[in-house]
Amino acid sequence: MISVVIPTLNAEATLVRTLGALVPAVVEGLIKEVIIVDGGSEDATLEIAESTGCTVLHADASRGLQLWQGCKAAKGDWLMILHADSLLGDGWMDHVRDHMKHFPLRAGYFRLAFDDPSWFASFWAEVVAFNSRWLAIPSGDHGLFLSRALYDAVGGYKDQVAFEDLSIDLALGRARLRPIPVSLTTNGERFRKGSWYLSLFGKAGGFVLYLLGFPPKPPVKKA
Repeated sequence: MISVVIPTLNAEATLVRTLGALVPAVVEGLIKEVIIVDGGSEDATLEIAESTGCTVLHADASRGLQLWQGCKAAKGDWLMILHADSLLGDGWMDHVRDHMKHFPLRAGYFRLAFDDPSWFASFWAEVVAFNSRWLAIPSGDHGLFLSRALYDAVGGYKDQVAFEDLSIDLALGRARLRPIPVSLTTNGERFRKGSWYLSLFGKAGGFVLYLLGFPPKPPVKKA
């Protein structure tokens, strides 16, 4: 059965929607547990997680560390990694079952979409689709679904402050990645914030540096 791992940080606005799409699979027994790894939320995230029966873990606000800790604690034979603002589309359970049956040695990722009508959101969706299809580096927004055995074989997530998704993509390699034909709609609030356009260039620069072997710098801790 499946363990779902979701890192959170002040995710009250989207977490209910994300968890709601998982309910039918929990009822049918396909999902064994949902693990929320929280990085210090100050809103109602923890209340939502606890009231819906999720297992709640606590970690520093570092997605790599959160995912590493959540996957380490997971008890299922399969792992599904989702962000707290992502909504699985209709029919996802059938496609996941098909993956489990026919592709046990490969990791699957979903078809990314954003719930934002802006041209930039559409453009960015095409960019990440290109990266996943041709470069075999799906982003964390695509989600990830793989067996526990495969996760352990490639060394799992690393305790790093950024690009934890890229790290596991590179460990898996093209031959062990495949698209799952199900939409995963992600919150597009980021595109409605002007700072996103500037931060995108910073992320792109950090991405190139990471590929060249320069590790991301940890955030400066407040006194």
